[in-house]
Amino acid sequence: MMRIFPVVFLAFMATLVLAHDNDNCDRRCSHRSVFGATATNYFQNTIMNRYDLKYMKLELDVMPQSRNISGSCTYHATTIAALDTFAIEFRQNMVVDSVYVNNIKRTFTRANDHIYIPFSSPVAAGTQLQLQFYYRGTASGAAIYAGSSTSTGLRFAASLSESFQAREWYPAKQLLADKIDSADLWFSTDAQYLVGSNGLLKEVVDLPANRKQYRWATRYPIAYYLPSFAVGNYMQYTNYAKPAHITPDSIPVLHYIVNSPSYFGNVKTNLDKTPPFLEKMSELFGLYPFHLEKYGHKQASIGGGMEHQTMSTMDNFGTSLIAHELGHQWFGNNVTCATWNDIWINEGFASYSEYLMMEYLPALYPTTTAAANMLNVHNNVMSATAGSVYVPIADSYNENRIFSGRLTYDKGSAIVHNLRFEMQSDSLFFRTLRLFQQRFKDSVATGEDFRALAEEVTGRSFADFFNQWYYGQGYPTYSVNYGKESTDVLRVTVSQTTSAPAITPFFKGLLQLRIKSLQGDTIITVNNTSNNQVFNIPYSKNPSGIDVDPNNWIINKVGSVVTSIDNITAAQAGVKISPNPTKGELNISLPPTGFKAIRITDLSGRVVGVHTIPSGSLLYKVNLNASPGLYLVQVSGNKGRVVEKILVQ
Repeated sequence: MMRIFPVVFLAFMATLVLAHDNDNCDRRCSHRSVFGATATNYFQNTIMNRYDLKYMKLELDVMPQSRNISGSCTYHATTIAALDTFAIEFRQNMVVDSVYVNNIKRTFTRANDHIYIPFSSPVAAGTQLQLQFYYRGTASGAAIYAGSSTSTGLRFAASLSESFQAREWYPAKQLLADKIDSADLWFSTDAQYLVGSNGLLKEVVDLPANRKQYRWATRYPIAYYLPSFAVGNYMQYTNYAKPAHITPDSIPVLHYIVNSPSYFGNVKTNLDKTPPFLEKMSELFGLYPFHLEKYGHKQASIGGGMEHQTMSTMDNFGTSLIAHELGHQWFGNNVTCATWNDIWINEGFASYSEYLMMEYLPALYPTTTAAANMLNVHNNVMSATAGSVYVPIADSYNENRIFSGRLTYDKGSAIVHNLRFEMQSDSLFFRTLRLFQQRFKDSVATGEDFRALAEEVTGRSFADFFNQWYYGQGYPTYSVNYGKESTDVLRVTVSQTTSAPAITPFFKGLLQLRIKSLQGDTIITVNNTSNNQVFNIPYSKNPSGIDVDPNNWIINKVGSVVTSIDNITAAQAGVKISPNPTKGELNISLPPTGFKAIRITDLSGRVVGVHTIPSGSLLYKVNLNASPGLYLVQVSGNKGRVVEKILVQ
């Protein structure tokens, strides 16, 4: 499907490097900057908004350890507006030998990394076009990784197109919303090698000169950056996943790894974790979206993993990397971010898939736990004070920002975890994930689309949550003051400071507290809606301390946790509060020293007045602008705290 986009032309000056934040990217997705080491202009001609791609066929010659490719790319397209020139992106360094439209050879021009094919007269909306591009050249190292590994003996070449590198190795329309409905992906190489790609391997054809052609086909819609290949000296290993949805059928999980018995022996245990991961994710997110084809891995030294649809490209087979790239098959491939600003749809949820596998299949993670994972995630997020999960418009084409390990991956996964806590129901949370997969299947979605769906499922607003955690920046530091209000009531005051107060001055939301006691701990959840909020909690035990967010649901630090000074009677303190009842004016008589503050709340703990007592005051007058009812007047200082109940008439 396709949506119409406005003109896309971005020019910005910034220094980019060839890696993201170097926090955990070795176990995550691998990307390279489209711009190399320096900034440049990135242009996409809006003519591409005038047609919809329906089908793609790649027929290429490829070899391990080489970025040289040659062959053809064929598209079937339908115009959705009158079109006098066809345009598609393709890097200038690649040689285009000829172009055909509906089997007729056509003239074309090259400019701004585009191919332009003029028509003698405009074609009308609804016109079917077949376009064939015959080309050759050496693709850039930003799009095809090629080389060898001395440690494993692997010789390989592999494509990697996310986010803007598809045009480096085939003519591409790099707009996310226009998924290609189906594709045939044919790759020829020497007979000693295997080529892995998307979908199902329909046929292997013998060619002259001891070569073979691997004919892969996928009939699921696919985003422009997900078609792929990897060629190498591979062996094949297949195991099977059996999701409950399709019992007794199974899904083949196909692994192309270096043809080395010793290497296979080292990684087989982790490869065998893929089927239970696929089965569990099918249970949590809905049936594996591409179950009529396959899932699998193809090995290449790309510095991480890449979630190519139905067959991820993998640098290694670490347990978390396997879980992460598999999670992308739902979040990123079935449902793709509508813009790179909303990359959270892809990476936040794929990263949270790692956590979920640790939570639900702990036996497959013998060296870590879900709790340890989330603690590490939070610590990494808080290694800097600011930054939003949403990628700012100014960084729309800055791959280093798009794929920030701290913000996109870790903070992205942490706020999914927090949203799960806010829902207070795993049933609602996973229902939201499954419905999201159903509603946006084979399409694209934004963070706002996910928010609207979460609100629909739960019947509550998440506007504050997204403003704070998705678009906002930083995190809170909580401090707690607590003390017995009476024998049966514990008063807890929660305050917070934030790490980016100019952008996000306060974080509203649920907060879990563990009240410790020799008589047994108690966990409560409060709704923190304002700073210095007072909660009067029914509690008859003797508290010995409070742990803030003991189960690590929220990105936060803890400041001070202190017990309040003891209550004393007004007579003991030499304090007198009058008149009582009152129509609003209070006279508070005080001893010469020892009291510093006055705090007035209603019986629910809502603060209606806070006052600082000038040093040496013997009388302090308060004009209480409050509705009739009962209130607590608290006068406190280094001598203790006086609490008097007054009636406002």
